[in-house]
Amino acid sequence: MKKAALILSLFVFLLLPPGAYAQEFDFAKAYQDFIFTQTEYDQADSDYEQSKNSYLKNPTLTLKEEARKKTLIMLKSRDELFRVYLSALRMKLLEIKFALPPKMDDEISWYKGHKEVYKDDDPLETLFSKSKESKSRFTSDTSFVIYESLFDISFGEIQNIRGDQEKVYSSLKNSIDLGVKEGILVIDPFNRWFTDIDSIITELDAINLKAKAKIAKMYGTSSILPKNSYNSAIADLIPATAKILELNQFLTEFLNAINARLIKP
Repeated sequence: MKKAALILSLFVFLLLPPGAYAQEFDFAKAYQDFIFTQTEYDQADSDYEQSKNSYLKNPTLTLKEEARKKTLIMLKSRDELFRVYLSALRMKLLEIKFALPPKMDDEISWYKGHKEVYKDDDPLETLFSKSKESKSRFTSDTSFVIYESLFDISFGEIQNIRGDQEKVYSSLKNSIDLGVKEGILVIDPFNRWFTDIDSIITELDAINLKAKAKIAKMYGTSSILPKNSYNSAIADLIPATAKILELNQFLTEFLNAINARLIKP
């Protein structure tokens, strides 16, 4: 019943939406929906726990019926929370222009449909039986989609920043080549700096390959629990942030050095 607590903790790493939200459905709107649905689920889960405890202390028919009603609300709310959470992950991946996990849309559709299997007149025992379907789905399918998405979002954000910096690097190299050809710059020490920056890019490639190999271990014959695979992959990906910062510092030095040589006192 406490899956939402895990979901909320996993969601923290996602970038917070900007202060002014667009009207169309995008990640900012999806994030708002998640916060709203999380609040609704928390209340439903609290009501469920209270009614359950009351029934266990005093197992009357009246309290059992009250517990049944609260359980029905909580289970529907839980399925809705998973649907909304997965939708938010989906929108974030689209925002950073990263491919969706193959089963993402299937999982969203599954929770949307499963919410409707809980009927208003279901006995308490039937509700718990149907609830096991959701637990089984999470273990067999949903958890893989969630952890793969969480990794892809972190990986994609880093790749986007790296891509922007490599464009700057390419532009600076072209400027230096042009300056050398026109005789207004000398290649030294830029030639050695090229080697240092290329070394950082090579290190980033190695980090990426190692991290992606770890997340892939969720699948295959030697599979690892999705959560463990995700934690291991993120641990391998973290050094990339330091390398990105180092690359940015080097590019800033490059630009300053070029300007110092081109702008005469």
